[in-house]
Amino acid sequence: MEKVIIVTDLGPGDGGKGSIIHSLARKEDASVIIKRGGAQGSHGVRTSRGESFNFSQWGCGTFDAIPTFLSNQMVIMPVGLENEAGALKRHGIHNPFAMLSVDYECIVATPFHKIASQIEELLRKEKPRGTIGTGVGQAYRMCNNLKDDYTLLSHQLSNRRIITKVLKKQRTYYRDKYANLSYDEVLPEDKKLLAGNLALLFDDDFLPYIVDLFEAVGEELSFRTLEEVLKTNGTAIVECSHGILTDNKTGFRPHVSAIRTLPEFTERMLKTSGYNGQIINLGVHRAYEIRHGAGPMPTYDAAMTAKMLPDSHKDWNRWQGGVRAGALDFNLLRYALLVGAGTKFDGICLTWFDQILNTSRDWQQCLFYKNRPRDGESYAEFLTRAEPTITHRQIIKPISEMELFGLVNDSLVKTLGIPLAILSVGATEKFKIYPKEGR
Repeated sequence: MEKVIIVTDLGPGDGGKGSIIHSLARKEDASVIIKRGGAQGSHGVRTSRGESFNFSQWGCGTFDAIPTFLSNQMVIMPVGLENEAGALKRHGIHNPFAMLSVDYECIVATPFHKIASQIEELLRKEKPRGTIGTGVGQAYRMCNNLKDDYTLLSHQLSNRRIITKVLKKQRTYYRDKYANLSYDEVLPEDKKLLAGNLALLFDDDFLPYIVDLFEAVGEELSFRTLEEVLKTNGTAIVECSHGILTDNKTGFRPHVSAIRTLPEFTERMLKTSGYNGQIINLGVHRAYEIRHGAGPMPTYDAAMTAKMLPDSHKDWNRWQGGVRAGALDFNLLRYALLVGAGTKFDGICLTWFDQILNTSRDWQQCLFYKNRPRDGESYAEFLTRAEPTITHRQIIKPISEMELFGLVNDSLVKTLGIPLAILSVGATEKFKIYPKEGR
């Protein structure tokens, strides 16, 4: 492998990684997409051929026949693999598993992890963490805290005896934990959700169903190591889930992932596997702020949310909550770059700029806050009361693509010291502007 491009979301997620990775994969004629993070990601790809799909465990180069490798830093979901494979078949990918290889040591998230994830979120009542309720975080924590006896790894998915043994231990663990749970411990409107989860947890017929499904998925999987993948010629693109602001250590607690999301961990994974070739780090962010679920967002604007989000395909759900939008917050971008200081970013990909152009052409930015943190106050606490100062930058009309690229590039270089790598002004790869080249 001569070159590896690492694509990292500089926000809390939903930055537009899918369309950027798809465009890069085509432009670079990538050899493979390497995935790390969690299987709950939903990376939207819209192609100029009319294809439309939200990828979770397959990479965003799948429609261009670029294979995917799930690294050992990926928490996989067999139920999700089965569902996504079925959906890809309906989109004309006749044998999706032939385009997928998996590391032997991937942690497996099970339906019991999902049940526990959703119950824990319900128990938070009016103080949601903003989990998406799939169980990926539960699986990661259980592996770290209880180790091998309670954790299923990807290479064990074709062994029915091991699957059954581990799932029984998980089921017993969670049954004991929630056996005396009272319905008064959740909000009245959440009692039905709690009842549904508990019913599944204590349904003896549920486990055999999961075992059958896991075994069937396991028989479809092909296994490789990252060392083997990196011996392939060409360019690899690392597709990471989540965003820097949800990193387990440096994110804004409690609204964080169970995993580490900083790109330095991706680089460490590559170097541990013997890679010493070129690494390019690209950050991704929308042209405005977006947050799906709970967590600090100083520039939230209800009017802007209503104006910007009709086409973003992000609906309210109990596990993530609602979607909020607001002015692009350079303070949060600076923070993301600060905590990711172990990585030198080569460029920023700014997405969804078409929504700026198609509405008021008013590119709203927050360069600083009116107030400052108090003594002893964490940055996360401060952000809940930060008062943004909004700058309005009107995009003139008409403006050429390269003039627009230059304008955005100047803004990023001036405020962050990092150049613009890609400007997205539309959903498909045809609307990605690169420096000096245009589309």
